[in-house]
Amino acid sequence: MAHEQKHFLTQLATSWKCEFPFLKPVDLIEVPRVPKGCNFLCDSYGAKRGYYYFLAVEFSPKCRGQFTLRVVVSPTPNHSTLDYAWVHPSPTTVGSFGVSKFIGKQMFSWALVDLGAERDALFAQLEMPNPFLESNRTERLWRPSTYDQPFEYIAQEAITHLNDTLRSKVFPVLEIEVTQGC
Repeated sequence: MAHEQKHFLTQLATSWKCEFPFLKPVDLIEVPRVPKGCNFLCDSYGAKRGYYYFLAVEFSPKCRGQFTLRVVVSPTPNHSTLDYAWVHPSPTTVGSFGVSKFIGKQMFSWALVDLGAERDALFAQLEMPNPFLESNRTERLWRPSTYDQPFEYIAQEAITHLNDTLRSKVFPVLEIEVTQGC
């Protein structure tokens, strides 16, 4: 696991322990397996509704430091890797949903590392024109206010944005009650 991923996941787990104590880290043995530290379970509604909610942080294997969030509605607390659901998410619609389904975009992810700047620097060092020219600068990719700060602050900005997205877009759809955290 890359340094950025490990550091981010440590900060995220600490944040969620305080802000969303109903989300508990889980490490289930299933196929495909969710990497350790990336899967969280909300089992608060299992007895009443018969559904369990998983949040899985999914880091891109192609873009270092970029991740998205997968939300799973499961009939059991033992299965967090369900097939993608092509319908709209609800508290009782079983399946896997990308966070983009909740925020009304085709895709959405968070970028902890400025790969564009690294690419630009490489082309400048090689004294070659950059063929990409801002190709990945879209509204579908969250970026911090600046990458010119320690990674700890970038991670905290991403966590703040992610937590706000959960509070305003994901938890209301899943009818998960959130009380004021720490």
